Amino acid sequence: MKMADEQYIDIAIEISKTAKYPYGAIVVKDGEIIGRSDDKTLMETSMYSHAELEAIESASKNKNLYGDLKGAIMYVSCEPCMMCMGAILYEKFSKVVYAATLQDSNDNYCPEIITNIDELVKYSNDNIEIVKELHRDKAVEVLKLKGE
Repeated sequence: MKMADEQYIDIAIEISKTAKYPYGAIVVKDGEIIGRSDDKTLMETSMYSHAELEAIESASKNKNLYGDLKGAIMYVSCEPCMMCMGAILYEKFSKVVYAATLQDSNDNYCPEIITNIDELVKYSNDNIEIVKELHRDKAVEVLKLKGE
């Protein structure tokens, strides 16, 4: 049975609760979770180890899909930053669903460069659907808890 966006975003938020930093992401393709930011085969090696990039790396390793994530969906507990959005567009994801906003992260956890996701999407050659602030309240709670 195919899960709904609400169920997938809740998984990303659950991951954010136990992550080193309060962000979680999963990659879904053809109704299957193929990548997770809490995939323990990945090392948190740098400041560039964002949840979205770890989930993409996980999907690529698990399914040998380097450069072949076209049509996949990214579910992430917080709106993607400029760097992560670039990777999402590069991999030709068809949809991004996020919970908390970059402003929420800035206000409750750490300084962020606030970008406009609608502007970043214009750099894509493909149509990409953006679902904003789904279960935002749940994700903001995690940012607040980890930010204390």
